[in-house]
Amino acid sequence: MKRFLLSLIVLLALPCLLFANGDPVISYSAGIRSCNPVPLKVSEVQVVREDLNVKVKLPYTEVKVVYRLKNSSANPIHVDYGFPIDFPGTMDEPDGFETGGEYDSLFEKGYGRRAVRDIHFRLDGAELPWAKSDSIVKTDSYEDEDGETVDIEVCRLWTYTVLDIPAGATVALEVDYSVLSSWSTDMGMLLGSPLSRYFPSDVTFNYDFTPAKHWGNGKAGEIAVTVDCSAMPDSFFHPEGPSSPDVYGDGFVRNGKVWKSQAKNYDFAEANGIVANFYRNYSDTEGLFPSWGDPMKFCAIPASDYRLSVSGAQDNYPAANMQDGDPATAWVAPGNGVGSSVEIVFPEPRRVSDIALWNGYHKSAPLWSANSRIKRMRMEVTRADGYKEEPVEIDFTDWDGVHYALSEETSPRFGRAALILVTTLERAMNGREKGSDPDGIILYDKVSADADKVSSIRLTVLEVVPGTKYKDLCLSDLIVLDGFRQ
Repeated sequence: MKRFLLSLIVLLALPCLLFANGDPVISYSAGIRSCNPVPLKVSEVQVVREDLNVKVKLPYTEVKVVYRLKNSSANPIHVDYGFPIDFPGTMDEPDGFETGGEYDSLFEKGYGRRAVRDIHFRLDGAELPWAKSDSIVKTDSYEDEDGETVDIEVCRLWTYTVLDIPAGATVALEVDYSVLSSWSTDMGMLLGSPLSRYFPSDVTFNYDFTPAKHWGNGKAGEIAVTVDCSAMPDSFFHPEGPSSPDVYGDGFVRNGKVWKSQAKNYDFAEANGIVANFYRNYSDTEGLFPSWGDPMKFCAIPASDYRLSVSGAQDNYPAANMQDGDPATAWVAPGNGVGSSVEIVFPEPRRVSDIALWNGYHKSAPLWSANSRIKRMRMEVTRADGYKEEPVEIDFTDWDGVHYALSEETSPRFGRAALILVTTLERAMNGREKGSDPDGIILYDKVSADADKVSSIRLTVLEVVPGTKYKDLCLSDLIVLDGFRQ
């Protein structure tokens, strides 16, 4: 028996079983689409070959699986087909995630459906219509290779289509999808911020072959697996400690950041599956915080979609320097900068989750210290319906538990972005804040999606941290972010 088990970490692995191989099911009518479907044994159709290609990357892992299915009978086969996709989560809410507590950004109600995207079914190259379950269901345990039961909480989204396989024909069924790579993050301090999911510390992908045992004799004549981790940042590949990449189990041959395996007469019922886990290198402190990485670029709103203006600027240091993506350039405010403002106006109101701000002059560490930077700032947000929120004061020398403003007293912030929370996932779904109940739980007015979009944001400097040499207040870069992107 060939077993495929890839683990890129030995210790601290996140137990998450992802049933990825699909199987024939008894009718997926509306009456049962909110639960796990009943599998259906189809002995006449054999899996001749399975080719699985997985590209582990941030923020979504891309999966492409191709089955060669042979109908050995003299009759055409018409069968409903269910394909389950699992991801970490809890089931305290019907949509897959609980709310409340200090990790709202990680367990936001309704976010479960965003964890899976780009789903396609194709039969011999022809696109197939598909449907997804009305609810996300849960699996709560699985049996490991030693026969031990492991308790887990995994959300499962079922997707369905219909297969028509002619008599005596061999067809190619292709299933593509992308699934969120991580649910644990070192950015959990961004309470309620949808952007936090793009800065993972722990990345996991799991794949289980066993559901395909309901085809034919429960085996694949041939199987080929490629797990390509080359898109993962180098900070997830480090040579020492429990997070070192490691491979155990039969079959895989590693070449750099790519693992491959092949087998014949592969028994789906006996398969262990694939587990790929990464943990960020915590000895690299710079790697724990946002930088010019893909997540920031992924969420960035194009500068052409809004107008950025300032109350004034020194010669040769215009506001445009904050939008050029070059930390070696900066906007420099007139005087000592106190009272200066930056305004962001959206001609077409839109959702904004956060603002990334490179506070100070980031051309070099000495110049960052030599020049002034913002200590306290007021943020005023106007929504699309004209509603103006209460101004928020942000202290860049303090850790306020909501805005990612790391205290300079504990860690100098040269080269790092401050993330300023503008809209939470909870607000995006429920509307604008209207106060709190006696227990301090924030309440929201239900408003239209358009009404909760942002029309303008004004940032006003209230106090500065003086530079050691110059009084000039500098801001190197500013990026407006849409963490709600699917």
